[in-house]
Amino acid sequence: MRRRYNRSLMRLLFGLSLLCSSTLLFAQQPARIGGAGAQAPKNLKILAGDADLMDTMRDFNAALGVQCDYCHTPGDFSSDANPRKETSRKMIAMVRQIETNFVSTNGVYPRGYHEVDCITCHRGNAAVETKARQHFLNKRDASGAVPAKEKATNLKVLPPDTEVHGAGTIMEEFRDALLVDCAYCHSGGGGAWAKDDNPRKEIGRQMILMTRQINANFPGTGVYPAQPQAATCYTCHRGDVHPLSVGNKNYPPAAR
Repeated sequence: MRRRYNRSLMRLLFGLSLLCSSTLLFAQQPARIGGAGAQAPKNLKILAGDADLMDTMRDFNAALGVQCDYCHTPGDFSSDANPRKETSRKMIAMVRQIETNFVSTNGVYPRGYHEVDCITCHRGNAAVETKARQHFLNKRDASGAVPAKEKATNLKVLPPDTEVHGAGTIMEEFRDALLVDCAYCHSGGGGAWAKDDNPRKEIGRQMILMTRQINANFPGTGVYPAQPQAATCYTCHRGDVHPLSVGNKNYPPAAR
């Protein structure tokens, strides 16, 4: 009887020691956003303080190629002392504004699927690029033919005196940004360039308006395509018809 009592007592003491050890271990763990007992993040004005917040911050880091102290004050992430923090809030609001142009948008950024986000424009750099690094050359261009500049017709968004078809023109900028030939948005050569029967032409007009909408967030910019511009077609497209975003980026598998 005494042995049985001693064994029961030993089991009880062993269980209590495990419980105390586990409690001490968890008490020493740093609080995580969204975890049990985690401290709620402070001074959030535009993002939600949920379990996805840290993933969103990591996406920002990757998009701009920076660390947390680029926008935050070291030692006090809730502080607004770093002016880049307020700039980042404005950029989040701008992304949400841009997303209203796409029917494929699902959710309020950064939740859901989005055609445009921070990585679309930044591509790992704090400063965005506005000028293509290479010219698109179709077969005739590559052979040395130089198209003459000419006045456009059937313009509905661009200024009436806009020159097209030639070096330094807006159409050249469009081709360089998407790496496509003119027929991607237009019906074909001759008098058909002015027609509206290619649906991509109307999409192109909407994208011009969206570019103006983006640049309106930056004081001192012109009305696109008038310079200077904080963002252009190339800023988002970078030679791709479908711009990159977190939602459509094909990530490599994790190293094992």
